[in-house]
Amino acid sequence: MNTWLAVLALLAGLAGLVAGVLALRTLARLRRSVALLSRGTSGRETILEAAEKHMAASEAVRRDILELQRDLTAAHTTMRDELAGAQQDLAGQLAGERAELARTVQQLSETIGTVLRRVALVRYDAFDDLSGRLSFSLALLDDRGNGITLTSIASPSDTRLYAKSLTAGVGEHPLSPEEEQAVRAALTG
Repeated sequence: MNTWLAVLALLAGLAGLVAGVLALRTLARLRRSVALLSRGTSGRETILEAAEKHMAASEAVRRDILELQRDLTAAHTTMRDELAGAQQDLAGQLAGERAELARTVQQLSETIGTVLRRVALVRYDAFDDLSGRLSFSLALLDDRGNGITLTSIASPSDTRLYAKSLTAGVGEHPLSPEEEQAVRAALTG
């Protein structure tokens, strides 16, 4: 039984020796890998150096992005301020043009008020022996009642024409009933 024990101990020792050799071999590989990471081979950069360069480049990109964001914010603020100024300028210009247009409309309204656009014609027979309503009174007035009356009196032998000026619907000379009728008709539309 002692021999069996000795053989078993020998086998256990041999297994331990093989395990130790394998562990040393694995350890050597790990040391080489760590050495490559820390110093590189044949002048190439190590993984740590590459990671450092990458981090530095990433930091530079981050700074550039922050700078661009600041520039964009400043540009946005400037554009917003310029747009607000342009809107104020446009609003002022529009207000000026609107005022000018209102003045023009007012002037046109005043001018249109003086146009002889109220017209009325009254035809009649001035003499009993002449028929066909050849005589007439014509009123030409503006909106204020200023204007003229033209009266044509037809007789069998001749025709006479009379003109009278009007101010606010009242003649400078007394108006005939036909002239008054024409003036009333012209003022009432």
